[in-house]
Amino acid sequence: MPASYFRILADRVRPPRFNALFLFVTSRCNSLCRTCFYFDKLNSRDDLTLDQIRRISETAPQFRKLWISGGEPFLRPELAEILVMFTRNNGVRNINLPTNGLLPDKIFAVVDAVLAGTSKEVAIDLNFSLDGLANTHDAIRGVPNNFVRTLATIREADRRYRGVRRLRRNVATVITRDNYNEIVRLGLELADEDKLNGHYFEVVRGHTPDPSVRNLTRDDVAALHRRLLPFHRHYAKKLFAHLPAGVRQVAEMYYLGNLRLHFDLHEASFERPAKWPMRCTAGETTIVVDHNGKFRSCELREPVGDLAEFGFDVKQALGSAVMQREVAAIPEANCWCTHSCFIHESSKFSPRVQLFAIPYSWLRGRMDRLSNAPLSEVRAFQKLEFT
Repeated sequence: MPASYFRILADRVRPPRFNALFLFVTSRCNSLCRTCFYFDKLNSRDDLTLDQIRRISETAPQFRKLWISGGEPFLRPELAEILVMFTRNNGVRNINLPTNGLLPDKIFAVVDAVLAGTSKEVAIDLNFSLDGLANTHDAIRGVPNNFVRTLATIREADRRYRGVRRLRRNVATVITRDNYNEIVRLGLELADEDKLNGHYFEVVRGHTPDPSVRNLTRDDVAALHRRLLPFHRHYAKKLFAHLPAGVRQVAEMYYLGNLRLHFDLHEASFERPAKWPMRCTAGETTIVVDHNGKFRSCELREPVGDLAEFGFDVKQALGSAVMQREVAAIPEANCWCTHSCFIHESSKFSPRVQLFAIPYSWLRGRMDRLSNAPLSEVRAFQKLEFT
């Protein structure tokens, strides 16, 4: 156990350096989501060209994580070429690829091409959005039969890729007022389907077209989180089942402790900003590039510049005076938020969080009876609640 513990820490605790690019590959979208923080930029006519994206890749430092966004990413015709490009030019080892699941033919063509065009060290998280049961999800997303169509895509993805360990097929659910009372049921139905490697839950964030979706309290969010942790335990056992016993135990601890820490910070900052146990490294270890080349430190902060002014040279943009001023302004901005991507990226570079906060969060989850319940108990409680 000690050897595996320190081996994992050696990879996770490292000095701050550029680690993640958030790239909006297109503004085109085929949904009308009431939860979208990018809604006022969708379906514009100024998407980056492939040559501009190639220049971004050629000038960016080496980094590990590529977070893709949009719009609906699979509406970008050259998506597979873009993803493979970053793995070859920049050493990317993890691609986070969200989708509404409405374009199965495009999804599978891209996934097949990326699996064929990248090394076995490259992991892909294919994240399907499901924000409630059928009627609720369709209403939130503004697309009739969205739920049924996405679920069919998930089932087909399982048929095609089950056993391909480096392609993780997940569902991402945004917690809102509209779906609050059915998220546990959604989680149980998806767990019973046994088609996924993970199910993740985010509180709604940013400025949305329908502000009423945020009509929840911190206590509401905290109560739901306790009921969602059993799902993470369920998927953790599947995710790490192939590892040797000692390594598996440490991997599960860090995975669950990390998620519990995220939940803690979601709760703390849901109603008003609350300082994280680590500094935010947005703009230092990350950069966000919008569909049109505008760049920012974080998805929830305003653009600070335009890559066109720097010849689409990412190193120049990262080292620019405008980005340095932005990084310096963040500690004074009191903009502590619930954005898990930036919580995750910032925590990687905090020894305090890696050595103490994450193990402590895992221990708190282990000590809480409801958070530690098996899914059989969650299912039984859910049946009692609706009878």
